[in-house]
Amino acid sequence: MPVRRPLFALCLLGLACSSDGLGPLTPGTYASVTGGFLYSCGFTTEGVGTCWGDNATGQGGNGVMSSIDSAPTPIHGLLLFKQIDAGSGHTCGLVPDGRAYCWGVSNDGALGSDTTTRSPLPTPVAGGLTFKEISAGANSTCALTTSGVAYCWGANNFGQLGRDTTSTQTPVAVETNLTFTKIAVGQYYACAIATGGAAYCWGSNTYGNLGTTDTTTHAGPRLVAGGLDFKAISAASFHSCAITTNGAAYCWGAGLLGILGNGAKDDHPTPVPVSGGHQLVDISVGANHTCALATGGQLFCWGSNEVAQLSGASTESCTTNGINVVSCTSTPIAAASGHEFRSVSAGAFHTCAIASAGGAFCWGGNGRGAIGNGVTGGTVATPFEVPVPSVD
Repeated sequence: MPVRRPLFALCLLGLACSSDGLGPLTPGTYASVTGGFLYSCGFTTEGVGTCWGDNATGQGGNGVMSSIDSAPTPIHGLLLFKQIDAGSGHTCGLVPDGRAYCWGVSNDGALGSDTTTRSPLPTPVAGGLTFKEISAGANSTCALTTSGVAYCWGANNFGQLGRDTTSTQTPVAVETNLTFTKIAVGQYYACAIATGGAAYCWGSNTYGNLGTTDTTTHAGPRLVAGGLDFKAISAASFHSCAITTNGAAYCWGAGLLGILGNGAKDDHPTPVPVSGGHQLVDISVGANHTCALATGGQLFCWGSNEVAQLSGASTESCTTNGINVVSCTSTPIAAASGHEFRSVSAGAFHTCAIASAGGAFCWGGNGRGAIGNGVTGGTVATPFEVPVPSVD
């Protein structure tokens, strides 16, 4: 059955008009996709949201807490979205006027509402703020207002809210006078690009993932070393990556399995350049792999390929704990051959991307149905086009 939700002036709402120079998106296809921990979400050119994969905590937003939704299932309600970000056990999204909604697990207040229990339905974030960007992590969430002020909510056991406070259920401003253009929440930390291009990070720093030259936890924003200016940034479990204003990629933090992309497998508490010299426009980090999009739509990935999350030929073997040897590569390899993309999102053990012509594709580990192909288990080594579900 075709989508019957009311359609707005889509370009005015920013839902169906491309801003990447690749032309308009086709109505009825996915406009965006985000990979989380064992699940994925996306929304169509009309703004209709959907999720697939693990739904044990209600992170699928479809009104129930089923253990697995291996095929795309619409998010409950009549909300249309302009952004959705999948975290570990919770998901957040922005509607066209900038209001934020979150759903899933909220034991630490990660939903930003008056509940600390799980919610399988989109719940309004308290505070009456409107945002231009939102990012969901393991047990916290951060977002940027239209003026670039950063707010965070949820757990603060590692300073991931950006200020010296206890965990909170409602948004609190990050303790800084800086304004930001981009923000990314990792497992227990966050990073953001300040107006002007410098990157700042705060929170847990066990492996140098804040890029501050040390491994000390910081409750407030700290400048990423190196004097670089960035235009895109991504944070995951224990490493971070960003793209400079001239299109070069840098990564920092844990280097296990080659996830920093510099040809080595050791940790770096300061940014190191990713090998290859590619001109890049988008980057996304997963639990143990990284993918970046080059001009022209070519995708490059590096790190672990144990469950085919790189969708390319690995070149090395990596030891994870002194016992297990997995397929990996410590320098970028061409991924998802035969496809051109306009954006990419690395989940924990899988990767999803939006094709240049529209449509969402996913590949990699499918243990909880994160690929969206209607089955669970095994790996999917080549990009699978995720179907758009029927919505009454």
